[in-house]
Amino acid sequence: QLACPLDLGCHSVKLFESAGVDLSKPVVASCGSGLTACTLLFGLHMVGKRDISLYDGSWTEWGSHTDTPIEK
Repeated sequence: QLACPLDLGCHSVKLFESAGVDLSKPVVASCGSGLTACTLLFGLHMVGKRDISLYDGSWTEWGSHTDTPIEK
């Protein structure tokens, strides 16, 4: 169970859970350039989640390689 140190903390936890994020597992975030992913990870950090990671290359790096798998 994550702590809710901020007034909106518990509401934020519910938003992540309703979006399908399993907060009992580590979270890795990625986006087009890393900016949006950082925002999400910051929100998770603010509600007490510590097992979070950022794929800082994000889609820009991953999608530019011909040897990385891409699902459609």
